[in-house]
Amino acid sequence: MKQYLPNELITFATRTGRWRIKEINNSATLYTTNLGSYLRFQTNETTQLNIHMLVNHNFLSPSHVLAIRIDNHPWHRYPVSNKSIQVSLTPSSHIVEIMAAGNADTDQVWTSNEGFAITEIDVDKGNLKKATKRPLINFIGDSITAGCWVAGNTPSFDYRPEANYAAVCADILGVDSVRIAYSAGGVLRLATGGVPTADKFLSHIDATTDWLPNSPDLVVINLGVNDRHFPTSQFIAAYDLFIQQVQLTFANTPIAIMIPFSQTFAPEIRQIAKERGCYLIETDGWCQSFTDGLHPDQNGATTSGHKLAKVLRTLLPQSSVQ
Repeated sequence: MKQYLPNELITFATRTGRWRIKEINNSATLYTTNLGSYLRFQTNETTQLNIHMLVNHNFLSPSHVLAIRIDNHPWHRYPVSNKSIQVSLTPSSHIVEIMAAGNADTDQVWTSNEGFAITEIDVDKGNLKKATKRPLINFIGDSITAGCWVAGNTPSFDYRPEANYAAVCADILGVDSVRIAYSAGGVLRLATGGVPTADKFLSHIDATTDWLPNSPDLVVINLGVNDRHFPTSQFIAAYDLFIQQVQLTFANTPIAIMIPFSQTFAPEIRQIAKERGCYLIETDGWCQSFTDGLHPDQNGATTSGHKLAKVLRTLLPQSSVQ
């Protein structure tokens, strides 16, 4: 048996999520607070994979959920109610993806270490290695980008970051992705789980853990709907400052700004995109099917993901997308 500890796993994780090595309860962990963060790696001659995690959710919350996919086959979901998840494989080479796929608003991810914490991955034989490098898109947003409420109204278990619009888009394009998104968050509104506004969570994964910005090929922003109860003048000022912050953080990277599916602050966002030289993505009519009138259900997420992929294909280097 071979063990892969966090300092080895981080080499698989830096391109596919906001992961950091963090000590929790005297254990070194591979840690993230972002739904949609994942590991992607290749197995060789391995027939059993054991994923060890801390059972780390808030006592008021349902279990965290991991989603696991082998060779682009359908995702399978596993509650993190036990400290080990076992995955059986054939000994041939496989591409394995392991995604943080369910938590709840009551998980205090910002101040209480209630995010996703992997302590090690064991293989019975063979080895793990990096998967082939692919183009990379950062998706910045709120619960819709994080993948909340896609399958229903039950926290954690009905979340689908592996199948929301951002995931569908990334799969169609054959690219990797990083989610920078928290439920209920905006440029003015605080997110749940103790998470601050977008200008703060852009550079940190929790109150004490910063995130070194990556080097994506494209950044896509889908924010604004949660700020709808604030005065327009406040939104314009905060949103404009945030776009400037993103441009400084990801210098020389194209920035694409989506109009929220709800069309919230659409005229204001159009104007800011024009003034800041960002690509504008119109979304009117993209999503016609919702779980609750605001969050796309699976049909809405799939349709929106296809439409977004069509747009983003023109913004990425043509030699790098499928």
